[in-house]
Amino acid sequence: MIDPDAPMNASLFLHLAHPARCPPGCGGVLSALPKWVAAPLAWRLLLVVAMLLLWPVVTQAQGAPEARRHFNVAAGPLEDALNRFARQAGITMSYASALVQGRQVTALQGEYSVSQGLEVLLAGSGLRAVRSDNGAYALQPLVQGAPEQVDTLHRLGNITVSGRRDEPGAADPVEGYVALRSATATKTDTPLLELAQSVSVVTRAEMEARGANSILDVLRYMPGANTETHGVDPRGYDYFNLRGFINAQTTSNYLNGLRQIPSGFGMFRTETYGLERVEVLRGANSASFGQADPGGVVNRVSKLAGSGARNELMVDVGSFQRRQVAADLSGDLDPEGRVQARLVGLLLDGDTQFRYANGRAGDNDRLYLAPSLKIRPSADTSLILLAEYLKDRSGSGRWTAVRADGSQTHTLLGDPDFDQQRGEQWSLGWMLEHRLDATWTLRQHFRQAALRSQYAAVNPGSFNGSILSRSTAVYDTQVENTLLDNQALARVQWGQAEHQVLLGLDWSHMSAREQRYRGVAPSLDIDNPVYTQPIPAATTRFGDLDQTLVQTGLYAQDQIRYQRIVLTLGARYDRSRDSTRNAANNSLQAAEENAFSGRVGLSYLVSPELAPYVSYGSSFLPQAGQDVDGKPFKAATARQIEAGVKYQPGHGRAVYTAALYQLVKDNALGSDPLHANFSVSNGQVRSRGVELEAKGELLPGLNVTAAYTYAQVVNTQNAAPELIGKTPILVPRQAASLWLDYTVQRGDLAGMGVGAGARYTGRNYATAANTVENAAQVILDAMVRIDRGPWRYAFNVSNLANRQYTSCLAEPTLTCFWAPERTAVLSARYRW
Repeated sequence: MIDPDAPMNASLFLHLAHPARCPPGCGGVLSALPKWVAAPLAWRLLLVVAMLLLWPVVTQAQGAPEARRHFNVAAGPLEDALNRFARQAGITMSYASALVQGRQVTALQGEYSVSQGLEVLLAGSGLRAVRSDNGAYALQPLVQGAPEQVDTLHRLGNITVSGRRDEPGAADPVEGYVALRSATATKTDTPLLELAQSVSVVTRAEMEARGANSILDVLRYMPGANTETHGVDPRGYDYFNLRGFINAQTTSNYLNGLRQIPSGFGMFRTETYGLERVEVLRGANSASFGQADPGGVVNRVSKLAGSGARNELMVDVGSFQRRQVAADLSGDLDPEGRVQARLVGLLLDGDTQFRYANGRAGDNDRLYLAPSLKIRPSADTSLILLAEYLKDRSGSGRWTAVRADGSQTHTLLGDPDFDQQRGEQWSLGWMLEHRLDATWTLRQHFRQAALRSQYAAVNPGSFNGSILSRSTAVYDTQVENTLLDNQALARVQWGQAEHQVLLGLDWSHMSAREQRYRGVAPSLDIDNPVYTQPIPAATTRFGDLDQTLVQTGLYAQDQIRYQRIVLTLGARYDRSRDSTRNAANNSLQAAEENAFSGRVGLSYLVSPELAPYVSYGSSFLPQAGQDVDGKPFKAATARQIEAGVKYQPGHGRAVYTAALYQLVKDNALGSDPLHANFSVSNGQVRSRGVELEAKGELLPGLNVTAAYTYAQVVNTQNAAPELIGKTPILVPRQAASLWLDYTVQRGDLAGMGVGAGARYTGRNYATAANTVENAAQVILDAMVRIDRGPWRYAFNVSNLANRQYTSCLAEPTLTCFWAPERTAVLSARYRW
């Protein structure tokens, strides 16, 4: 959220030496790698991605050491334990029932290879597991040849257990980097291979390996997403764009399938430690979720009770005085396991990277609690109660001075006693599911949430030599959300086709109040800044806003499976009303929209591992405000055509995807060329692109995440003719990333892991006229970790080379924001 009322001065932020470059200072900070390195870098990363796509073919016939994976087998009869082990390992096992009858085993939990796990299970049983050439296992007695034993085996015969590896559901914990199922695209638990849309999933394991501590960290290695477009924002606002559309922060924010609706400066924040996974559905998708910007949806999936997750205690320390403790505890509350509880908590004490000349830095403190309870009164009914509380305190200052020659500095223009962001948010809800019979299942998701935030900042004015005039602004915001989604799911067989029909009715209500105040502040000499000067309270009211948003959506969907064909049809009707009253000037803005959205997707399963697809989808998004004649803006609409292919070799241990799309947004807002400070909604933006992604375990212990994006985004219609054919601000043409994570499997160094990554963001424009560029950047990350029994020690470093650069944009004058500096975090986890 940019402060629209903060006074700006072009001379403060922009001194152009050349119309096609950033200002000299900005250019110095934004300087890319030498041209002979940077120019082909994207293509080098693209070549790496292509090699990864071919990797399964190259390694298909090669032998490899056994992979280690996590097993969770309860104590009990040996036969039951072997069956569970076979399912978790994905192996086939044969044995005579007489060999296992009456035998008991202790629990098996931890990281093992298949052979190691079988050794532990069979220890002391007098049995051994022998692996055949086809990969199947057979149980044999350690001492062969007893006549009575051979006779018993002959009379009872053999039992063969074929174990397919358990496939976690759409909200369950996932081992490794690859999730095979998702509920984000269709609101049903569906294999990703059968979804005719681009969906990327970042699992808990990948978040931990990369040391992700924010949503922007999570999205860094994902195709189609451009993160940190506004540099570091200590207020915790997540600025990013999807497929070239920058409104993703406010319109794509979903938690467990329900939107987190913001208002003004009040936005719901996300604590990544409380997430099991993050799923990004790219493209126009109003058929599932209603109003949304066409870039896509980011669905955060919480850690929930009943998932079988291990307990964990964690402590970490790091850059900028970071000190954090966290816990993730779960267990059964009754002997039958019908009531399960989980508590996730975190306490953070730290600073932001922005430090004032007197040595003080902005705060970065947080308290987070997320309890959940899963109740299963019967096999047909499940109820999950969940709550969340988050309180944070952070500095808000990030405006820095630009000298007369245009050079950037780190001199903050605010004041540490005044610049602050205070927030408190909570939510209560449930996820209820009841199976009526073999055909129908009813589900209901509900959440009541609220937040209160206070944002205070000292804003820069104009220069007189080295003396800067300043003013203050304070925004008090309260937001409440009530969200309800009712669903009826039917699984029916009509002829040879299997149908999964979803009928739904959802309703959301957002009410918000925001008071805005201005004040005066003492001037600042940037050559000799003096902070903590007395600053009077901001008392001049310039905004007193009451906003109400109500949306009702009725939707239907049919997922049809016929032999190798999967056809998804979806339709939705939405009705929304958005009104904002400003008591400060007695004005009212209201808009009411009715919209139909649709989706058609077709996938063809060439094999159980390979599926090309094609799809069409549409979206709509109401737009607040009105034009110079007082007419409300039309809702933005979009339509998308996408074709692609998905490949999941190695029993789902890796996934490779490629997508080609065209996305067109109509009624896009733009500046009114005839009336200053007014906008018109007659623009059109077209986004065409290619997205490649490779993710998974290439070899035992070696995980990879690779992505490449080529996006051609242009204005095809605009009220200002000179902007037609131009690229919107902050949208790079190319981006690429590569992350490799290897863990030693055997020997004295077993359990030691190393990781390294590179992120490339191509040049992008800071002005709508494409006259000022942000240079291309390459950022390096690294990780070292050690697993020793229940302990894991990790050291993560982002921006390893400490590359300092800014991201600039016009609003309407040019403003530049510093990107994240090098950040190192040392953590220790204990799991059981």
